[in-house]
Amino acid sequence: MTNVQKNDILQLIEDEKSRLGSYRAVAKKCGISEATISQLRSGTYLAEGDDIYLKIGLALGYVFDDGTWKITTDITDFRIIQEVLNDAKHESMFIGVSDNAGCGKTATCDTYLYWHKRQGVFKVNCKEWAGRAFLLNLAIEIGAELPKGYASVNDLIECIAGATKRMAHLKPLYMIDQANSLRSSALCSLIHLFNECEDMLGLVIFGTENLEQEIKRGVRLKKKGYDELDSRFGRKYIHTFGTTLADCRKICEVNGIADKALQEEIFKAAEPVKHTITDGEMEGKSVLIVKDKRRLKRIIKRERLKSVNS
Repeated sequence: MTNVQKNDILQLIEDEKSRLGSYRAVAKKCGISEATISQLRSGTYLAEGDDIYLKIGLALGYVFDDGTWKITTDITDFRIIQEVLNDAKHESMFIGVSDNAGCGKTATCDTYLYWHKRQGVFKVNCKEWAGRAFLLNLAIEIGAELPKGYASVNDLIECIAGATKRMAHLKPLYMIDQANSLRSSALCSLIHLFNECEDMLGLVIFGTENLEQEIKRGVRLKKKGYDELDSRFGRKYIHTFGTTLADCRKICEVNGIADKALQEEIFKAAEPVKHTITDGEMEGKSVLIVKDKRRLKRIIKRERLKSVNS
């Protein structure tokens, strides 16, 4: 790791301290001691190697790649998700986004976080967590002051609600990515967060089609908490549109492929499907779209490799 990267990570510590309120909260988020943070800042940390910088960088979202893949914000789905996030933040709403893997949810969230990190925006990447594990990770992410010893689910909800209320002037936004991985107890814990922080907190859950399906199935089967959960999210879930040929051309161009004919070949290779527009001025019109941007990305990278090796 270069000295420039290490200095960038040290600056990230300072930025995160401003965001979370204390070095203790930063240390907790990074899974290290506050003393280690202090030693790094003063230049007295003695352990050799880059492991500690890697650990902090990963915890604080440092970008280690070489930037060879570029995100373009001027495409349909990015604008849809960005508008959802703006609405949730400015109006303190709970909103659900449920659509196929590879539609661009995570990339848009990461970009939005980068743009608004100092404005009360936070992101949690979920795993197969039950209620307590989810709440603990959310509490650590937002820098909530945790009680000493074991924290119960109720303790964690109170800690998160307290931290949220303290930054209410920022109109905080929590992005819960891969929410379809969460267990029922974790999803239903959002009911209590809504109750504690209504009109003070914006929260958007992102997941695959299974997220909406699971919630609706829970409502239909009258599973405990699911009707309340569905109500908190307005009983309606946002879907992306897909990548049009025009979007594909923009993605190709920012990633070094300017040839119009090759851009069209790439679009066709991604196997676009016909989609009928259901509202707006173009209602009833059919367009071809690619739903999985990861597939598109692989094809573009493949074409770039061909040009390098030819």
